[in-house]
Amino acid sequence: MTDSLPHSSRCGTPSPIKLLIVDDHPIVRRSLISLLTAYGPRFQVVAQAHNAQEALEQALLNPPDVVLTDLQMKPTSGIELIARLSQRQPLIRFVVFTASTQEEHMLQAFDAGAAGYVVKESEEGEIVKAIEAVMNGSTHYPAGLRRALDRRQQQPVLTARETEVLALIGRGLTSKEIARELGIDFRTVDTHRANIKQRFGLESSAALLRFALKGGAVE
Repeated sequence: MTDSLPHSSRCGTPSPIKLLIVDDHPIVRRSLISLLTAYGPRFQVVAQAHNAQEALEQALLNPPDVVLTDLQMKPTSGIELIARLSQRQPLIRFVVFTASTQEEHMLQAFDAGAAGYVVKESEEGEIVKAIEAVMNGSTHYPAGLRRALDRRQQQPVLTARETEVLALIGRGLTSKEIARELGIDFRTVDTHRANIKQRFGLESSAALLRFALKGGAVE
């Protein structure tokens, strides 16, 4: 059973999937809007944004079912947008649409809360498949990510950002101090702390500090 039932109207006709498109390139946003509206009433683009801050504002004004976002935006990345928006509006699903095929970026998107990941070189139908998959409570990821997740389950590893956060924890910095040091939101730091603790089975902040002081070595 999927969770698509609440997304149907009383007369039995499926309600359109409401989308927020986030990308700092206008031509990409226009292309996505054109592509998705060509599918008729099944998709409704309720808002678009050129950066994360505008996306946060638009999500409050025009709540979407799915956010389709790029990763590499300034000053706030798509990863941080996902982490922050999922805290504010936890029912929203996220699909990353990016040029990056780096394993690290895919893992970061997964950790932040994205249920779908589509690279921009994919066939246009992949975007539709990803949106429908996440609306049905499933995931849509490249095969490379699944292999990366399998490897991480066998032997937990830190992402580059988590390594930075862990090093600063070892120096005794608070989440707010780490956020200022790295130029990110402190809530994103808290998300990284929680991910590290969960992945390595660390049950307390004290255990996380000991782990950081050992340079990420498992006891």
